[in-house]
Amino acid sequence: MSNGVEQKTYYNSDTKIWRGEVVEITNGPDDSIASVALKKLLENPDHIAQVCYQSGKELINLEIAKRTVLVARHFERLHLQQCDIIGLCAGNTDYIAPLVFGAFAAGLTISTLDPSFEKAGIKHVYSLTKPRMMFCGGDLYERVREALDECNLSGTKIYTMTNHIEGVPNIMEFFEDYENFDPMDFRVPPLKNGLNQDAFIVCTSGTTGLPKGVCVSHNCIVWNSFSVSAFKNAHLLCFSTLYWMSGIVSLVHGTIGGAKRIISSKPFNVDDFFDMVQRYQVNVTIGPPSQIALAVSSDKISTCDFSSLHACLIGGSAVSYSLIEKFRKYATNVKCMVGYGCTEAGGASMAVCVPNNTVGFLYPNVEVKIVDDDGNALGPNESGELWIRTPFPWNGYYGNPKATEEKYDADGWIHTGDVGYFNDEGKLFLVDRKCDIRKYNNFHFSPTDIENVISEMPQVADVCVVGIPHSVHGFLPAACVIKRANTEIVESEIYQHVVDRMQHFEHLRGGIYFVDNLPRTASGKTIRRKVTELCEGLWKEKNGNCM
Repeated sequence: MSNGVEQKTYYNSDTKIWRGEVVEITNGPDDSIASVALKKLLENPDHIAQVCYQSGKELINLEIAKRTVLVARHFERLHLQQCDIIGLCAGNTDYIAPLVFGAFAAGLTISTLDPSFEKAGIKHVYSLTKPRMMFCGGDLYERVREALDECNLSGTKIYTMTNHIEGVPNIMEFFEDYENFDPMDFRVPPLKNGLNQDAFIVCTSGTTGLPKGVCVSHNCIVWNSFSVSAFKNAHLLCFSTLYWMSGIVSLVHGTIGGAKRIISSKPFNVDDFFDMVQRYQVNVTIGPPSQIALAVSSDKISTCDFSSLHACLIGGSAVSYSLIEKFRKYATNVKCMVGYGCTEAGGASMAVCVPNNTVGFLYPNVEVKIVDDDGNALGPNESGELWIRTPFPWNGYYGNPKATEEKYDADGWIHTGDVGYFNDEGKLFLVDRKCDIRKYNNFHFSPTDIENVISEMPQVADVCVVGIPHSVHGFLPAACVIKRANTEIVESEIYQHVVDRMQHFEHLRGGIYFVDNLPRTASGKTIRRKVTELCEGLWKEKNGNCM
């Protein structure tokens, strides 16, 4: 995947700052996501921009452009103002693209969530962002309605995107005047706050595990689109919803770059993946490494024709080169690319997967410092926390200035919490997470939050939760528990307690293990690394080596 810019990292030995190639930024004040997308859509009106696997519906560029304008105008009729927030909790359905681009054309901000979230998660996120209007699938309507009502948002109107319900507004109301205008006559208004205006508020998990809303500006997304030329005429497949940056990149950069986006309204599953790759002659995929692991573990992989596939863009979790080798035995033409970045800063680097597991050279205009625990910048081959700086300011965590100050300093550096180093060639390597956050199926979970819930049980004296590494799911939440004296409790009680209180990705799929003591430091702190090793060993005893 070439972007036409030499991938190279430069190092300043005086400041101890690494940076990518310096490239002139040509984005003007009117180059918002909507204006750039509409321009590209109308330049090639007959190009098939999107195909939905479940419905079979194809949308050409002109149809998306017309519906984008209709959405923007309808938001104006509904008296929404620039910088108002709307909520989106839906899969990749037929009309997500015009809804997103139309909202941006009206200057709105979209607060996104994955449809797998349960009511408690929906309530937490939208009590923070307080959307004026909400969009979700009809199958989620009752869950979303209850969540909004419980956080005093009864006045927030909900529109269904699919599975429409009688008496409930739906997305088709935005398209009622479809035939009566020419989208070429529409001009996207300038953004009220310029390109640094928020486009998305995307959830993430911090050290407490509670989702925070990361403000992602138009600048961040448009500036990061320097590589969209790689998507030109590609058949692009991505299962991610707009809860993830990979879903946002697929929609926005894929549209601007001229791809045919193949979408699925359902989450990833291997059978659909194999069928979609063959049916639509997919060239490029975007997703986490767990999808590759699931494909490799399927006995059907040898029957799939991967000859069209030439690039897999992989991110979100550590990528094992041995996994890539296994996949390339079947997808012989594919080049697997591993990317590194964070929601707060966007993409930082990318590399072809190689045995030494580097994440490559920095993207153009990205700066990185490697910093020790005292804030001192480090040199080549020295490991420390990665601090990232981009050409544009970050707007922080929505409604959370304290968390923003902890993450983002006065000089514009975002403190990632990731540990890594650069070698003498300027290639970046990741070592570990500074914090304990792990991912199950690309959803963050916080061991501390799960521990707090388990500790509520009166029979529990102490608990340590860790993530057991798993080739498919990333990490499986597991708990080591010390019982209180003279009490009785069994694994199933603890498991069910967590199920009743927490999101699906926080459930203890890695097991519950009763111990007499936890490994601790001299100061009494639990050593999670040793607990992880203990849980891994107990897991293997119980389940074999199927990890």
